[in-house]
Amino acid sequence: MNKERHLGTLNLIVSLILIITGFVVFFSIVLVRNNSKSKFSGVLNDKKSGKDYVLMLGLPEDKIWEEAPNRWKQQFDFSVDVDSKTSLKDWEIEIKFNIENFKIIEILPKETWNIDKEKRIIEDQRVVLYPEVGKNLAIETISKNVTNSFGFMIVMTEEISEEDFPSISYTIIGRNYRSPFTYAIFWVLLFALFVWTSFFIAYIVFRAREKNFEAFKENTYKIIKQSMNTFASLIDTKDPYTKNHSARVSYYSVKIARKMGLDDEFVRNIAYIALMHDCGKLLIEDDILKKPARLTDPEYDVMKTHAINGGKALENFTSIEGIKDGAMYHHERWDGSGYPKGLKGEEIPLVARIICVADALDAMASDRCYRPHLLKDVIIKELNENSGTQFDPNISKLVVEMIEKGEIDLTIDEEKDAD
Repeated sequence: MNKERHLGTLNLIVSLILIITGFVVFFSIVLVRNNSKSKFSGVLNDKKSGKDYVLMLGLPEDKIWEEAPNRWKQQFDFSVDVDSKTSLKDWEIEIKFNIENFKIIEILPKETWNIDKEKRIIEDQRVVLYPEVGKNLAIETISKNVTNSFGFMIVMTEEISEEDFPSISYTIIGRNYRSPFTYAIFWVLLFALFVWTSFFIAYIVFRAREKNFEAFKENTYKIIKQSMNTFASLIDTKDPYTKNHSARVSYYSVKIARKMGLDDEFVRNIAYIALMHDCGKLLIEDDILKKPARLTDPEYDVMKTHAINGGKALENFTSIEGIKDGAMYHHERWDGSGYPKGLKGEEIPLVARIICVADALDAMASDRCYRPHLLKDVIIKELNENSGTQFDPNISKLVVEMIEKGEIDLTIDEEKDAD
C-alpha cells in the first residue's frame, strides 16, 4: 500500500512538473515570437499578392482640388487589410511614390488621423508614418477583424489616381504579437492542468479516506490483537508450565515469516494465528493437561484431540485467513506421521508448517515439568535431526541460520511481543 501511495504521489509530481514545464516553454516561445519583427512589402491595393498585410488606399472624389498650378490638395484614406493570426505592434509604414514629376510638398498636421503628427518622415517621394499612442481611437496594433484605418490631407505637385497605385510601393514593419489564447497548444496544456487538478483533488479525497480507513483498520487490528492475547492468556492459564507459550510461539512465527520474505498481511495474520494455535486445549481435562508425568497412550490420544477441537472452534472465524489451519494442523509432520489427518509435505498449510517449528522451538527453549530448557546447541541439533521428518526442511534450515546469527531470542521472556 505504501509503495502504491508513493507511486501515486510521484506520478502527480512528475505530471505537474511536465505541465509547468510545458507552460514555461510555451510562454517563452510566445514571448520570443512577440518580440520579433516582421517586414511586409508590396504595392497599394494588391490583394492578389497573398501577403498577410496589404496596404489599401481610398481616394474620396470630393476631397481633391487644385489650389494652384502644380499644387494639388488631396485626402488619402488608408487601411491595412490583415489575413494573419499575428498582430503588429509598434508599427511603421513607409510609402514611396515612384511617379515622374511627383513631389510631396507637405502633409497637413491638423488634417491627419490615427497617425503621429510629430513623429513622421517626409521627403520628395517618400513618407514614413507612425501610429498615434495613448488615444481612444488610436490604431496602436494592426490586427485582423479590426478597422485599421488612418489618413491625412496631403499637398503635392501632381494629382494621384487609381491608375498610379501600381507605382506606389509600401513597406510595413512591426513587432509580431499573437495572443497566447489563440494557440491550440495553450488549450491543450490548460486542459491537462484541469485534468491534473481533478486528479489531485480526487487523490486528496482518496488519501483522506484511506487515512481514515487505515486508522479504522489499525484500531480493528488493535482490538483483534488484544482479544487474541486475552484468549491466549486464558489458554495458557490452563497449564501453569506453559505460561506465555502462545505469545512466544507467535513471536517466533512472526520472525520466521518475515525472514522468509512473506508479505505484511501474512506476517500480521500469522501473529494472531499462532496466538490461537492451542485454543483447543481449553476442552482438555485438567488432570490430563496438567499431569506432571508422561501421559499414557489413552491420555495422549485425548491430548491430541486439542488440534481438532481448535479447528472446529475456529472454523467460522473467517476474518483472519488460515486461523483454523494453524490450530488444526500445527502437529502435522513433514513425513506424514503427524496428526490429526496425517498430511504430508506441502499438503500441510504454510502457516501450520511455520507454527510447527515455532511451537517445537519454544518447547525446547522453555522449562517443562519433566526437564529444564535445552541449550542452544542442543536445540540446533534437534532441528537439524528432525528436518525433513517432523519439520519442513526449508523452514528448519532457515531457523537454524537465524539462531546461529542471533536473529531469534531464545531467552524466556514473558514480555515478548510478536509485533
